[in-house]
Amino acid sequence: MLAFAPGQMCIALPTTKETAITCGDRATYVRLVNESTNVETVTTITSDETSPTTMGSIRLQPGEVMILWKRREFHKMYASSAQVYGSGGMARPVGLGPNN
Repeated sequence: MLAFAPGQMCIALPTTKETAITCGDRATYVRLVNESTNVETVTTITSDETSPTTMGSIRLQPGEVMILWKRREFHKMYASSAQVYGSGGMARPVGLGPNN
């Protein structure tokens, strides 16, 4: 299980590669929430301003919440819908029982 501490306000992800954002300038973790009724795709790209390279993508089911490790703070992301929200922050593992 993970504990997530938001480092910024939750914002709607942009929907084009040209407008992709970092979702927190110093955050390597992003909490993603799909509030649409459709399966949506979130794509991660490099920070190259002239020719960003697609690094990968994930699909979020309707209502799904996911904590994603970005690997580098400056990597950017965009979504297939403006109903996908992201918030940069910190994540750490937590115990599952009272003594852990």
